[in-house]
Amino acid sequence: MEPVRAAIIGFGNVGRAVVRESSRGYGPPIRFVAAASSRGAVVIRSRSDEEALLELGEAGERLDRHPAFVEGLGGIDAVSESGAELAFIAIPPSYERGEPNESIVKALLEQGISVVTADKTVLARGFREAMELAAEHGAFLGFRATVAAGTPATDVARGIAGRPIRRVSAVLNATTNYILTLVEQGLGVSEAIKRAVDEQLAEPDPRVDTHGWDPAAKLAIFLSAAGVYRRLGEVTRIPLDTISAEEVREALSQGYRVKYLALADLERGELSVKPVRLPATSFLASVSGIYNAIEVELENEVIRLSGPAGPAWRTARVMLTDAIEYTWFRKALQRQ
Repeated sequence: MEPVRAAIIGFGNVGRAVVRESSRGYGPPIRFVAAASSRGAVVIRSRSDEEALLELGEAGERLDRHPAFVEGLGGIDAVSESGAELAFIAIPPSYERGEPNESIVKALLEQGISVVTADKTVLARGFREAMELAAEHGAFLGFRATVAAGTPATDVARGIAGRPIRRVSAVLNATTNYILTLVEQGLGVSEAIKRAVDEQLAEPDPRVDTHGWDPAAKLAIFLSAAGVYRRLGEVTRIPLDTISAEEVREALSQGYRVKYLALADLERGELSVKPVRLPATSFLASVSGIYNAIEVELENEVIRLSGPAGPAWRTARVMLTDAIEYTWFRKALQRQ
């Protein structure tokens, strides 16, 4: 198989893990031809350049330590110059403004460059538009890593498209799972959030998780992949800290657990992310740690899915699974 000429936009934990896991044999054969961070980019012109990128990935080092790094070089310019056919996108989300994420994906797809993304921004804010843009320009858009990363949630969603979905209930954020567990063990909510930040399980500004942006984005993508097109802005987000530590522990003493639930009640038209008391023995209440769980009600039956989300190495392997699917897409295009 001819190697995929690939670029990486975003060289943080996930971007480096894509390089590392690919070098260990996961996914299709890949030749990395460009990489970009927020400060600049590298166009890989030689085998030694590619080896230097692999070394950075293994060592967990910043991209600006690459000998061919060009300060201020834009990611799109680097990808275009490199002749990449596929770009892995692993940049922080920008849920409120959408930028620069939306402009990056739009520019790539309009050039016919296929995309595999772990960033949820574009698909959460406009799934249908992104997929139509990719189709219009003959590009592939892979997004398995956007929902529950290590568990094939989007495959399940696509598998039920067109069927009458009544309700989706899901625990989709491992950080708030951890915070609630700490609260059950005796910490206050603010104290538990601070510990999650200190332990680097949450961002320095944890509101992406605790104000519901992350699970709301995942809910919008899951629904849209199932053919029920919804946008992030349609999801009501109730912050985690609207519930007190006393309420969390009282629920536990009464045989319940509080979970930060993503909910789509399609019969009532409710889309929300909020703290919810669930029976402790229920499927969704049993989820802990880095695990996610989704429960879909349709046709008077229930489909349940549970599995791991991150960490970065697992997210990278899921992105490389998308890259395998891209190679079949590429073959189909070559036959036309």
